[in-house]
Amino acid sequence: MAITISAPTASSRAFDGLPAAIAQARAWVRELLPAGCGRVDDVVLVVSELTTNAVMHSASGAPGGRFALQVEVDAAAHSVGVTCIDLGPVLVRAARPEGEGGHGLALVRELADSYEVRSEPTSRTVCCWLDWAEHGEPANGGGRR
Repeated sequence: MAITISAPTASSRAFDGLPAAIAQARAWVRELLPAGCGRVDDVVLVVSELTTNAVMHSASGAPGGRFALQVEVDAAAHSVGVTCIDLGPVLVRAARPEGEGGHGLALVRELADSYEVRSEPTSRTVCCWLDWAEHGEPANGGGRR
């Protein structure tokens, strides 16, 4: 019996810093996830929150701005990594109706098995890993912690 070990696959894509890019990013990531990924909805929600923050709260949302996503799927370890790189913080609070919004990164921290933010003067990188279990198995902790 031959044993097949699949290497992690990584895909990257840049997006315009426009609200429409958030839906494009969600659709792109959904296409990358393997059929056996038990956390598709969680991964898509994390991507939605990270890309919304890039567009709404960073220089990526300024005219001509862009952000990038990298997704690494490690099917053997049952984990997926998501990295969002934007053009850095804009220190202007978004105007929101009372009680609406402001929970994106808290939600990402709650869903991700590991989470890291690195800020530089001209960029911000948010990395997170989500693990999933195969049907009937506990999560194996194969993600990057």
